[in-house]
Amino acid sequence: MRDSNIHWYFPQAKNAFGRGENDPQKELFPGPIYQTLIRESIQNSLDHPSCDNIPVRVEYKIRTFSAEDFKGFKELRIHIQACYDSFHADRFKRMLEVMDTPNIYMLDVSDYNTIGMDYDYELDTGRFKKFVRYTGDPNDSAGAGGSHGYGKITYFTISEINTIIVSSMTQDGVRTFEGVSRLANHPAEEAHYSYLDTGFWDEGEGIPVQEYNGESSKIPDDFRRKEPGTTVSIPYVNIANKSVIFTECCEAVLRNFFAAINDGKLEVFIDFGDGYEFECNKDNIDTIFENQFFNNPPYDVAQKKVFDRFNPNPYWQAYRKNDITITEGLSDEEAIEACAGKKYICFKKTLSILGDTSLFLNVDEQKGNDVVLFMRCPRMVVGVQRNKTSRGYSAVFLCDDKEKGNILLRYMEDAAHRTWSRRQLEFDKRPPEMIEKAGQIEEEMIDFIRWCLNIVFPNNQTDSDDVELEDFTVPLISDSDTTNPLIGSLINKQGANDEIAGAPVDIHAGISTQFRKPAFVGKAQVSSPKKVENTDLPTDISGGRKKKHPVKPAPDPKPKSTGDDNYEDTPEGDERQVRKKFPVKYRLFSDEEEDGKMLYTLIIHSPQQVEKAYLTLTAVGETDDKSCNVNILSSSVGKTRENEISEVPLVEGKNIITFRVDNVGEYAFSLLTEHDVIIKE
Repeated sequence: MRDSNIHWYFPQAKNAFGRGENDPQKELFPGPIYQTLIRESIQNSLDHPSCDNIPVRVEYKIRTFSAEDFKGFKELRIHIQACYDSFHADRFKRMLEVMDTPNIYMLDVSDYNTIGMDYDYELDTGRFKKFVRYTGDPNDSAGAGGSHGYGKITYFTISEINTIIVSSMTQDGVRTFEGVSRLANHPAEEAHYSYLDTGFWDEGEGIPVQEYNGESSKIPDDFRRKEPGTTVSIPYVNIANKSVIFTECCEAVLRNFFAAINDGKLEVFIDFGDGYEFECNKDNIDTIFENQFFNNPPYDVAQKKVFDRFNPNPYWQAYRKNDITITEGLSDEEAIEACAGKKYICFKKTLSILGDTSLFLNVDEQKGNDVVLFMRCPRMVVGVQRNKTSRGYSAVFLCDDKEKGNILLRYMEDAAHRTWSRRQLEFDKRPPEMIEKAGQIEEEMIDFIRWCLNIVFPNNQTDSDDVELEDFTVPLISDSDTTNPLIGSLINKQGANDEIAGAPVDIHAGISTQFRKPAFVGKAQVSSPKKVENTDLPTDISGGRKKKHPVKPAPDPKPKSTGDDNYEDTPEGDERQVRKKFPVKYRLFSDEEEDGKMLYTLIIHSPQQVEKAYLTLTAVGETDDKSCNVNILSSSVGKTRENEISEVPLVEGKNIITFRVDNVGEYAFSLLTEHDVIIKE
């Protein structure tokens, strides 16, 4: 056996609180999972280079092992079987099925020219322990991208048994190793005791295996690092669609990191076997774009209205090429004259809050879709903004000031690195002075971008062509993606209360000079309901489909009290607790997952903070006679019963809840929101 010296260890506890069959943290990173893996893993590596003059190298390789060679996975199977016996969930049934196959396909994500992850055995501290043991423990390196500590979840999501193996080596030659599996609480042998949901593959006591300066250790040879850096091995990956996965990974590298590769900060190598190889570096990126990336369809015109398939080619050209650079000191007239007739223009300016900032423009009146990509020092695309104009350009915004803007924007970044938000700082309880500065960033960015555009397009400055505040800093959104309340929301225009800011914006639609229909992601349903106190009928949020259907009254899952619309929860007395309706604005999106099931995402914009809200969802069918008989199977928050999600904590502003139902069909949902109040008789 290749791993005979190490064992699985699941801690035990009496009457333990823990995780059930669902893993809600996976909802933090919806959308194409391999694209998310590429973004998270490369940014983690770019955060810790060993030398600024040497590019970080990240490699993705698939290895094949015989299941008989690893007794450790046979030990783990016993715990997975116990989870299945406890919950009878399809998730654990699938794990058992894949572990019965003769081969293990393992994806190694390895970086080089990085400092590795340290671990102090005596103090039980270090970056290795943060990565392996903690979710939500942020990376504190100055200017680093991982400011929330949730990115590691994507590695688990790739594994069909929700397991990863981490091996790292520091610059001074210290190696550290441990495997981790995230399952569910399951019974232990002793009564009232349970194994906790997370187990560790190490020396058998939940202690990472460590090796100093080449001394012998229990680290298996298949996982021992030969040079500084970190490898995350993901066992039991599904390679049935290897060609699709390979293409998704290659495109994600270029789509998100073209600037880092172009500047010599990053090299990427992908080897999935069977001829699926890809290497991209500073020397060949231009050839790759010319020969491989997105010549059909051209530019941003894609077949599906999803952000994860936008074409980076015009933005790479804007960043790579330069006909002229406009710096501070020129008057507007001089700058306009200098830019006249130029295609590739770079503006550089030192802003008061963000510091050194650049805007790279590719002027193409025929093909440009007036889209701006946003980056900071790591040079990964964080946001996509499409302005409601028809000037014809593709642009890249870069904040390259490590001491000022990069640090602030890092803390404003959500866990999925898809948007910058002042609200993220408020959620993380950052210092008031930082939050105040964040509130000024939007205006500073927009003023800079507006000034650049007015220089390049001096004869096209109408109100309709201006940069829109409400649409500013829109995150990358795929057809199954929304922004999670745990990981932030969008920068919203202060005082905007007539619409929920941050609706998905389609950057793939054809150019329109005046009229543009609202774009939907997946099956989007948008609602601005009337005050709910004025009606007992659910609001029709069918999403503007061509064929309208009458909205049926919501069935009442609970008995009503005799006095009003509230129902009684406590015995009568001088005071009693009742449920009271309160108005919210909401959107609802649906998306079919790979297994054919439907995931619904409910975005609620609450006017107030509510400790426990009760959400009653009534389905209004368009294709199904049983559409009014829909029960909620699971929800990312709260408790579910029939068509209600109860005890849902809502923050003031944007909240996001994902749920699944038992009767899949084409639905619009009406929403009734209530909370508990105390009234006197």
